[in-house]
Amino acid sequence: MPKIAPRLVSGMLSLGRLRRRFADTPHAADVEALQRGLVGNVTTEMDLRVGDLADLARPYPELRAALEHVRPGELHRLRELPGGPAFVDALATFLARFGMRGQAEIDIGRPRWADDPGLLLTSIRGMAAHGDAHGQHRKHFANLQAEAKAAGGRLVAAAPALARWIVRRQVQCVRHCLGVREHPKFLFIQCFELVRSNVLAAADALVHAGRLAARGDVWFLTYDELLELAADPDAFDPRPRIIARRADYDHSRHLSPPLVVTSEGEVPARPVPKDLPEGAIAGLGASAGVVEGIAHVVLDPAAQVLRAGEILVAPYTDPGWTPLFVHAAGLVCDVGGMMTHGSVIAREYGIPAVVGVGDGTKRLKSGQRLRVDGSRGIVEVLAEAAP
Repeated sequence: MPKIAPRLVSGMLSLGRLRRRFADTPHAADVEALQRGLVGNVTTEMDLRVGDLADLARPYPELRAALEHVRPGELHRLRELPGGPAFVDALATFLARFGMRGQAEIDIGRPRWADDPGLLLTSIRGMAAHGDAHGQHRKHFANLQAEAKAAGGRLVAAAPALARWIVRRQVQCVRHCLGVREHPKFLFIQCFELVRSNVLAAADALVHAGRLAARGDVWFLTYDELLELAADPDAFDPRPRIIARRADYDHSRHLSPPLVVTSEGEVPARPVPKDLPEGAIAGLGASAGVVEGIAHVVLDPAAQVLRAGEILVAPYTDPGWTPLFVHAAGLVCDVGGMMTHGSVIAREYGIPAVVGVGDGTKRLKSGQRLRVDGSRGIVEVLAEAAP
């Protein structure tokens, strides 16, 4: 971890310096292209492996159909289907490395892919059913890396002779350092999984002792309360506290907090571009480029499948969402900044992205035709959804 922060800072500083050096020149786009197909991004590695799993399932319609109905502990049943043994073995290898990941994984109480592979299999099934030819995801990534390498060469060649060595160094820092941005989160989630497994083991013991109605109730106890009950299950009855806290949770989860609140309690208005087209939505341009496509509003990545060429409209994204990026032509997020997960992955995949739009998932509807301008931070509705 101590070596990750300096590398990330070095990559970000180098990117900023290259942007300033080549601002308002024909090579400004080459600077942005450097962020595509970064070296060493662990989340991109995970995405590519998900694509490999989809490739294994794609030739077998019966196997693809079965992925929709797999329940925890039933993966062995897939071995009975054509293509099943190879798929199950590859999935086991994938879960051994990435099984602690999942949707909203920063919440230690949320299920992981290892707990319920169905959260992952939905994405694999969609990719296999609507995806490209075998290995196309890896060819696409290789193309992005080749484009970035070519862009770096053009930047070095365009620099004055005496400055080429520093430009070459800055290009290398961007390519080899920005990818580590995902590593701290990857390590944190591994640590969370160690804590989580121990908490659930204590929860199972309390369920057996009759102090908890279900193991999931343990997430409504404080750490000190859990330690007290683990030492003495009869120390107190946790159920009234759990009922009250669950009610508070159910109420709070439907609230829509503002994007920013100052220390004085004020909610500042977001800046709106002066040239904002009528009816358009303004946000932060997080990945340059312009794309038009059909919107697909996704609130739960485990329950919906993105078709190739659609624009993903989401409240936020985290690594549990990244399998959807394989098909996305663009990204619109309610929340986010330049270094949040969706922005980083969108730049690496080379798809336009606008984040921090506030209420995009409420204002936009699946089926609408959108124009996403990731350079200006603008989302326009070009046509309404077909009835």
